[in-house]
Amino acid sequence: MSSLSATVILSSYNGEKRLPNTLDSFVRQDLPKDGWEIIAVDNNSSDGTFELLRSYADRLPIKPFRHVTPGKSSALNEAIARAQGELLVFTDDDVEAAPHWLSSIVECAAAHPEVSVIGGRIVPNWERPPGDDPLYTWLPLGSTFAIVDDLPTGPCDPSKIWGPNTTIRASALGGERYREDIGPLPAKLYAMGEDSEIVMRLAARGHKAYHCAEAQVRHFVPASNMSADWVQKRAERLGFGIPALQPEKIPGGPRVGGVPVRTWLETASWGARSLMLYPLPKSRLRFWAIWKLYYMRGLIQGIRHYMPAARA
Repeated sequence: MSSLSATVILSSYNGEKRLPNTLDSFVRQDLPKDGWEIIAVDNNSSDGTFELLRSYADRLPIKPFRHVTPGKSSALNEAIARAQGELLVFTDDDVEAAPHWLSSIVECAAAHPEVSVIGGRIVPNWERPPGDDPLYTWLPLGSTFAIVDDLPTGPCDPSKIWGPNTTIRASALGGERYREDIGPLPAKLYAMGEDSEIVMRLAARGHKAYHCAEAQVRHFVPASNMSADWVQKRAERLGFGIPALQPEKIPGGPRVGGVPVRTWLETASWGARSLMLYPLPKSRLRFWAIWKLYYMRGLIQGIRHYMPAARA
C-alpha cells in the first residue's frame, strides 16, 4: 500500500464552469500535498474540462485522465483502479471543500480504525437562496439536494452518507465497485443512488459507518434546480431506480405488460388526484400528488428496464 493517506476521486462531465471553485478549494486544503492525490476523470466532456484539470498540475497533486465511456459510475470505477491512497474520498465537481476537510477525514479514520465508511457534513451553496418560498417547507431538503447538515460526529446510519462527501477505506472496498447500470448517464432517464447503493452494500457486509461533522463541503445548488417542476421530474428518476436498488419494494401478484397490476392501480389513483388538483392554486397537497405521479411513471419504466423477467 502506498504511503499516501488519501485519494480524492471525482468525475466531471462538461464541468469547465463548475470545477474552478472546487479545485481552488482543494488548493486551500491544510493537509500536506505529499499526503494525498486527486484522481480526476473527464467523463467524455465536449468542453474544456480536461484542459482545466491539467492546468492545476502545478498547484495540486492531480492526475487527470479521460474516460470516454459515458456514465459517472463507469468513470469512478476506472478512477478506483488508479488510486493509491488508503482512503478513497469521493466527491463531486460542484463542491467547495472547507480547508480542514481532508485533514479531518484522515484524523477521523486514524482515530476509528474499526470504521470503513466515513461521511461528512454537506451544506447547501444556493445559487438563489430559498427565501420564503413555500416549496422548501414541503421538501425533504436532505435527500432532494444531497444535504447532511444536522448529524453530530459519531456512528451513523449508512443511508445518510452521500456522494459529495463519501470516504471508503480501500481495504474495505476490496473488489467491490460501483454498479454501472445506475448513476448519472447522458440519457433522459437514469437511476439515481449509485453512491448510496455501494455504501449500503458494504454495510450489509458488516462494515461500519461514521459521520465526521468536521469534514465539510458546500454543495452547489443551481437556480435551475430550485423549482417544483425540477423536483417533480427528479421523482421520475427516483422511481426508475427503485427496482434496481430496492427490488423487494416491487409488489407481487398478476402483471400486465410486465408491470404489477397493483402498480398500475396505484399510478391511476395518483393520476386522478393530480388531474383534480392541477388546476388549483399551488399547495403542498397539489405538489405531492404530481410528485407521486412522476415517481410512479418512473417506477413503471424501471420495472420494465431492471426486471425484464417480469414480462414473462
